[in-house]
Amino acid sequence: MTPLIKTLFDLAEQVKLENTKGKEKIPTSDVFLRKMTIHFSRTEEEIKKFIVSLREAHYIFVINIVMPDPNLFVNSLDAYVYAEPGILTELKRFADGRIEQIYEGTFYKRKSAFQIVRELFPKIREYNNTPIGKAINEVVMLEEYNRLLASNPYEYSEVWKKERLYSIYQESDDEMIPVNPTDEGPVRAVDQVRDANANSSTNSKWGKTTSQFSVEFLVRIHFRKYEFETIRKLILTGRITKEHDLIYIRDTLKKMEGRTNIDHILKHYMNQMVELRRLAQAKLNIIRKPGVT
Repeated sequence: MTPLIKTLFDLAEQVKLENTKGKEKIPTSDVFLRKMTIHFSRTEEEIKKFIVSLREAHYIFVINIVMPDPNLFVNSLDAYVYAEPGILTELKRFADGRIEQIYEGTFYKRKSAFQIVRELFPKIREYNNTPIGKAINEVVMLEEYNRLLASNPYEYSEVWKKERLYSIYQESDDEMIPVNPTDEGPVRAVDQVRDANANSSTNSKWGKTTSQFSVEFLVRIHFRKYEFETIRKLILTGRITKEHDLIYIRDTLKKMEGRTNIDHILKHYMNQMVELRRLAQAKLNIIRKPGVT
C-alpha cells in the first residue's frame, strides 16, 4: 500500500470519526477542510481532490447543503458522510431531530421531519444558506443515500470500494497519480478537433480508466450523483464518442426526466438533463448516416 492510499483511508476514517463521535456529527467543508489540512499537512486543494476520490470509490457521500450564489457572495458548502448503513441510519435520526428543533425555533410550531420536508422542500431555494435550508438538504439526501445503499449493496462493500479506489490511482515513480476523467485540465480549441481515437488512447487518463471500466459504468456513477455537467464535458471534449454510449446517455436521461415526481432532487437538475439529452442526440445525428433514425 502506497503512502497516498494510506492517507486516503485515513481521511475516510476521519469522516467516519466525525460522524460517530464528533460534536456536529455531519462535518461541513468550511471547518473540516481546514482541520484536515493541518492533520495531513496537505493543501486544501489536495484534500478536496482526495475527497473526490473517496466519493468516487463510494467511501463517503458528499451533500451540497448550500448552493453558491455569486450575487449574494454565498459560497458552496458541502457536508461529508461515511457510506455505511449503520452510520447513515444514525445520522438520519440525528438530522431528523435537528430539523425538527430548527423548525420549531423558527416557526414556533412542531412538525415531524417528514412533514417539514414535504412543506418546505419545494421552496428550498428560498431557504438557501439558512439553518433550515441546510437541515432540509441533509435530511433529504441522507434518505436518498440510505435508499442507494439498500439498492446497491455490492457497490458499497469493502471489496468493491478498495478495487475502485485502486483503479482511480495508478502507480508513478514516487506515489500515485489520480486517474479522473473529469480532471483533464483546460481544453484548447485544437484539442477539440483532435482525432477521437487519440482521446481514447490507453496512454491518456480517460483511456486508462475506460480500459478497466466501461463508459456505461462510469456514466452510471455520474448519473447517480447528479453530475450531469461532468458527462456534458466528457461528450464535448471527445471522451465519449461511441454511438451505443450516446444512446445509453440519451435514453437514461429520458427515464430520469420522467422520475422527478419520485426523486425530488432531480427537479433541480431538469434544465441540465434536457440540455445533456439534446447534446447526446445532436452527437448521434452527426455520427449517423443520413436517413438512419
